[in-house]
Amino acid sequence: MRERDGSIRLLGDAEALLIVSARAALPRASQAHRIEQQVEQRLHAEGIEASISLTPVRVGYLRELPAHIFGYELRNTGRVLWGDRRILDLVPGMERAQLPRADAWRLLANRMIELLPSAWLQRRQAPTSHGEIYPWVKLYLDMATSLLVFQQAYAPSYRERAARVRLMAAQCPLGAAWVGDLEECTEWKLRPNEAKPSCFASPQGCIEAIGAARMLWRWELRELTSSGRDASDQELWQRWLRQQSWGSRLRGWMSAARRNLPAAGRHWPRWAWMARRASPRHWIYSAGSDLLFRLSELGDPDPACDAEVLDRLPMPRTDDRREKVSRAEEAVALVGTNYRSLVVSTRA
Repeated sequence: MRERDGSIRLLGDAEALLIVSARAALPRASQAHRIEQQVEQRLHAEGIEASISLTPVRVGYLRELPAHIFGYELRNTGRVLWGDRRILDLVPGMERAQLPRADAWRLLANRMIELLPSAWLQRRQAPTSHGEIYPWVKLYLDMATSLLVFQQAYAPSYRERAARVRLMAAQCPLGAAWVGDLEECTEWKLRPNEAKPSCFASPQGCIEAIGAARMLWRWELRELTSSGRDASDQELWQRWLRQQSWGSRLRGWMSAARRNLPAAGRHWPRWAWMARRASPRHWIYSAGSDLLFRLSELGDPDPACDAEVLDRLPMPRTDDRREKVSRAEEAVALVGTNYRSLVVSTRA
């Protein structure tokens, strides 16, 4: 978006891959971070404010990408900023019908977790600034992405996705009114200097947005687990966890240990027990979705949060208190810490 002083600010992150040859050593995290800072500083000098996320990968990463949303978008809409202009041709071709529904559900779950800080802030007042509106718009846009993958009708552009959802409005599990809200969010994403979407004009609109996300979350879990409408959230969750293989759980915990060795050392007995039931990703999804749903249901400035919910997090609080937490803000922050440390930038 363009600011009043003429500068340009990117509301989301600019995600980039740094591709190195098969024999080259991958840059260390500190080196990648230094490059990110240098790029941000150069952009700032050009009047552009942006957060850059740089992920180093070897060239074989492109050849081995399985069918999923990221790979599909990388091949069809990715841009080469520097280097071999044809390198993205290494990404295997994939049809939208091949995109896994489980990948679409994870996308929705990620957006719900990322929305938690905004849900906390907007529980009493509507979002006003572009920065406050953006997470809600992002939720709606990726709800459309997730839904269309389930319907085998995915498209790589925002406007085309909104158009496809409109075509199937009568069969949309979220209702025709939500389709109109999605169209407003799409136009705001493409032209953020226009008026904000009317669906976020009040705190009630934000509560309804969480309700819509929960409805889609439930519908997709019912589809994934072949469950009926009367299944509770907990039943759907347990059925979904039973479908996760031991191998996928183990990969998740190994990835978590590599990414955060100090936490693995401190919590290994706890992690060994948790690994028997779910991956770190799914434990964090479970805690975060419960918190999000509670915020929308209670609408209280300081809703209580069961210690049992926090106990689902791989990196728990440092104390051993078992009573209810007096501030949900603590739980919101802790879910965010676990998510950023153990889930972001990994598919494990």
